[in-house]
Amino acid sequence: MSDQLLVKIEDHICTLTINRPEKRNSLSPDLLEELLAVMEELKAGDEARVVVIRGAGDKAFCAGYDISSIPTSRAREDNSGQNLLEMSLNSVYTFPYPVIGMLNGFTVGAGLDLSANCDLRIACDTAMLGITPAKLGVIYHPDGLQRFINLVGPASTKDLFYTGRLITAQRAKEIGLVDQVVPADRLEETVMSLAGEIAGNAPLSVKGHKHIINYLVRAKANLTGPEEEEIKEMIFRAFNSEDLAEGRKAFLEKRKPVFKGR
Repeated sequence: MSDQLLVKIEDHICTLTINRPEKRNSLSPDLLEELLAVMEELKAGDEARVVVIRGAGDKAFCAGYDISSIPTSRAREDNSGQNLLEMSLNSVYTFPYPVIGMLNGFTVGAGLDLSANCDLRIACDTAMLGITPAKLGVIYHPDGLQRFINLVGPASTKDLFYTGRLITAQRAKEIGLVDQVVPADRLEETVMSLAGEIAGNAPLSVKGHKHIINYLVRAKANLTGPEEEEIKEMIFRAFNSEDLAEGRKAFLEKRKPVFKGR
């Protein structure tokens, strides 16, 4: 276990800290593997009745997937990176007990998706949130899109994904992307108070309600075989496009990309 993900358990509350402040707590493949392993280990017992996920420092919860870790191309059937991301996020969503996202700064891209997999999200009033695949030339995974549709509805999902713009914590609360906004100096106190309240409730009741609510949400969305294949083809074309290579290069060079639609 590296120091990219810090784990602390106290009074049935597990705090997971994404510890890459020099990279604004972006998600590397190694960190995602650690997150997946930790969530699976916690799932095997009942020591943690609430999980709190936060970012190290006071600048970012998570600034997304580490752009430098995105390959320049991939084979049609090679979706290992995307699968690792989805598996890690799903381990948060399916964790038996509630997970709270403590959004202590920038919450962007895959970082926003990570927060969307939490049961509850509390943001500091200085946080900025956004989902940015359109800025890179990537097509997002259908499961990820469905999470946002479930959370904020189709119209706000389209706005977030079409524009890629960052919005304030207050605007995020207005559309249902976060549940509560508090001053930055009260964020930790507010989150840990909520976590303690939940951890003090009957475990079987809390766990049962999470399972049933998640089931009812998932039951609404199913893709047919042909639709799934068409989406996979679109994702493959985008991932091997000139635009993605340009988006990745522009991000690393800190300039505006010039997309050509191919």
